[in-house]
Amino acid sequence: MADVDRSSARPLGAAIEAALPALREEGGGAAPLALAAAPSELREQLIANALRVGGLAALIALWAVGAALLNMRFLPGPLAVFEAMVGIVLSGEFLVHMWHTIYRVVLGFLLAFAAATVLGIAMGAYRRVENLFDFEVLIGLTVPGLCWGIIALIVFGLNELSAISAVFVGVLPILTLNMWEGTKALDKDLIEMAHAFRISRVSIIRWVVLPQLIPYLFAAIRLGLSIAWKLIVVVEMFGLSNGIGYMLNYNFGVFSMAGVLAWTFSFTLVMVVIEFVVLRRIEHRVTRWRPAISL
Repeated sequence: MADVDRSSARPLGAAIEAALPALREEGGGAAPLALAAAPSELREQLIANALRVGGLAALIALWAVGAALLNMRFLPGPLAVFEAMVGIVLSGEFLVHMWHTIYRVVLGFLLAFAAATVLGIAMGAYRRVENLFDFEVLIGLTVPGLCWGIIALIVFGLNELSAISAVFVGVLPILTLNMWEGTKALDKDLIEMAHAFRISRVSIIRWVVLPQLIPYLFAAIRLGLSIAWKLIVVVEMFGLSNGIGYMLNYNFGVFSMAGVLAWTFSFTLVMVVIEFVVLRRIEHRVTRWRPAISL
């Protein structure tokens, strides 16, 4: 009887494995429901965008009032800062220094992300690996990013390696923690069921494990990038001769508040574009099969 069950499970597992991509693409037959919900989703998106614009407009208005009440030297108004932003963009300075900053962040972050993905999944899947590295990860989380920046500058000197290594070491613990916890939260029943139907290991990883890890992947990316941007600016302020941090330090030295705010907001605008134009679109595409949750 066991032999009959085992032999019948093999073709059934092959059929399930072959059907998984189609089910994922079609959303499990939920296309009519998705079409019916489209107007509601569009309305919610319009409301969300209106709230964002309204909140930003209120913040700018409050800033303008504060600038009018205080000395313009200490708090320039939105118009003065906007003119300074246009000036640094048209002069080409912003693109040059932003390129150096993005290069350092992306390279250090990608190296850390690759290492953290392997280490975090191993820690979540194997108890001995978890016991070997859990203390080190927790220590890394408690060390301030500024310390990593200073250590990197002392060890590697005033060069690109110090900036990249500071980003790598600074974001590695938080990325590892996210992947570690995500792996521990995997639905083991789904994995055991896939093994019972003799689905290949590659298909299990592709269709069972990775979809469950995607929310943790994007949470790790957002947290890691937020730390990396702050860390690289500090390193550039301390010891490099280009980058956004260097220009912030330069404008601080000449006591130009408009310049400091212009570089800060221009840098922030690039981060917003990366979040809404790049990350959110990718996240929406790879998680479009997930049903909406309403409480």
